[in-house]
Amino acid sequence: MTIDRLHRAARAGSIALSLLGLSPLAGAAFISGPGDPDYDTMFQGASAHTFADLGFSVGSGAGQLHISTGTWTDPSGLIFGSLVAGHENVTGNGTTINKMTYGYTQPSLVANPGNARDYSWIQNSAGSLSDKPSDDKPWTGNIFDLGGAANKAVVFPIVDHGPLPYEVVEYTVYLGNDPTSSSLSDWHLATLSEVYMQGWEADSTALADGFTTVWTLSDPTATFRYVSVAAVGSQALRPYFGDDDEIDAVAGLTASGGGVGAVPEPETYALILGGLGLVGWKARRQRKD
Repeated sequence: MTIDRLHRAARAGSIALSLLGLSPLAGAAFISGPGDPDYDTMFQGASAHTFADLGFSVGSGAGQLHISTGTWTDPSGLIFGSLVAGHENVTGNGTTINKMTYGYTQPSLVANPGNARDYSWIQNSAGSLSDKPSDDKPWTGNIFDLGGAANKAVVFPIVDHGPLPYEVVEYTVYLGNDPTSSSLSDWHLATLSEVYMQGWEADSTALADGFTTVWTLSDPTATFRYVSVAAVGSQALRPYFGDDDEIDAVAGLTASGGGVGAVPEPETYALILGGLGLVGWKARRQRKD
């Protein structure tokens, strides 16, 4: 079986598991809502309550903003996106030199920042400061090749100054299949779905990694290869402070939260095939009934 067919089978299996009411991957522990003991726990001046006050429905249910007080954990198959030549739209770069004070130097101390999670980051200047999606211009953002079919994108931003959470959610995310397109109809808006308030390293080690964020398409079956991360735009938290962002790296995720570079293990295929078989059996049973 070719790799392409393996990935198609994995996607089909994920859909099958969803139909069966099963979760393909175990979920993280997220704040359940106002009654959760961590609802008001502060991380660099912000809490789950802060996001609720900004208009988000915070909780662990479907369609709610999932907030974790822990760190992001890389799933199997996570690969970092690479900037698409000619569509990188980088307006600045730098390297964080003190993770606990946000201290940084410009220009970047490494070549090709933005392509790996290494505290060397890139900036983009806003193509739109509007809060209306119809005014977004994803083609003016930094565009990355995710290396596979993605339904979600995880963004690893850098903090260069406060206040939080505004300074780490100061961008808008779109996915698409044509990185050269300047037509909004070719791009698909992703919305904020998960926030990891200690970033990818514990706050005892690093504060400059801010809050790691996950952005999700409204259609769980839709997948795209490219992602645009554009400064400000419709999804940035208001009020915004400045018209640029600082992005260390991005990566694509499947609808179930796995990395787009993952190839399922043999036992996963058995589960996929078994799940598909059960779905087919249920369909045949319903027709008979």
